[in-house]
Amino acid sequence: MVIPVSEISQTGEARRKVVTFAAGLEIEEHLRDKVALATTEMATNLVKHAGRGHIIAQRIGQNGTFGIRVMSVDKGPGIADISKALSDGHSTAGTMGNGLGAVKRLSDSFEVYSVPGSGTVIDAEFWPKNHMPAAGPLDIAVISEPVRGEEECGDGWGVRAMPGSTLLMVVDGLGHGVMAAEAAREAERILAESNKDSLSEILQDTHDALKKTRGAAYAIARIDRGKGLLSYTGVGNISASLVTPDASRSMASHNGTVGAYMSRAQEFNYPWNPNAVFVMHSDGLSTRWSLDQYPGIWSKNPSMIAALLHRDFDRGRDDVTVLVAKPAASRDLV
Repeated sequence: MVIPVSEISQTGEARRKVVTFAAGLEIEEHLRDKVALATTEMATNLVKHAGRGHIIAQRIGQNGTFGIRVMSVDKGPGIADISKALSDGHSTAGTMGNGLGAVKRLSDSFEVYSVPGSGTVIDAEFWPKNHMPAAGPLDIAVISEPVRGEEECGDGWGVRAMPGSTLLMVVDGLGHGVMAAEAAREAERILAESNKDSLSEILQDTHDALKKTRGAAYAIARIDRGKGLLSYTGVGNISASLVTPDASRSMASHNGTVGAYMSRAQEFNYPWNPNAVFVMHSDGLSTRWSLDQYPGIWSKNPSMIAALLHRDFDRGRDDVTVLVAKPAASRDLV
């Protein structure tokens, strides 16, 4: 869920929407109170210091434990001194908390990325009983939202963990709205219910299932950590890149539409290493991005990367989905 905030009256609306979202996830009441306070601080800071921005609320899960992530994203002046902004007594907006310091204390995981003159992203996670689950082998984050004016998102995504490897999928139903969403939800269902690990077999099953829909662009990848290998196949205009601090490699997809027409899709293999970041996205995001423009981003978690790419490269005229995966590591929290 992405909530625009550009005036002070919208801070209360943002809080209500996020709390309602948390209640729908069956987040316990005392945790919702923390989420409400943190959202108020973050939304108020957007108006007071950046002029405008947006709040993102997401369900997060790890090893069977589920919580909620709340992010604030802006393109304002940035934070010159993050340590000072986090200190007690440094109230950024005159609210009942203590600015960013209050958000940090309320949350179970807290991270800031800010570049003076370019904006700020704040990521706060809330887990039940103040218990953050142990990290898995991969950190994965997704931002997916419908084009403005639509309730249903015609994009979709999926993650399926297997022993030693992980499957990652992004789908873009043709067009947008209800009919595009029908194709996306069906592709998500196929991945979730499949017991196969062959990319070509899952792709074929998805193709068969989507014949009753208007079809979709589709891509699926498997990261095999033991083999140090990333395998990929795609049909249509889903973009995927394997990025390291030294290089960026785009992955090839085949022409066609899953559910309508596709040739035999070839599976491509790429080396996977601890310095890699894998990015998949629909054509709602411009392909002209580069992580080189974000100093220090390599130490940040995938939610930061996804939020920055969404902020800076969303075309604004289609559904948009961006999925980011990287090896799990200790986080640089500020």
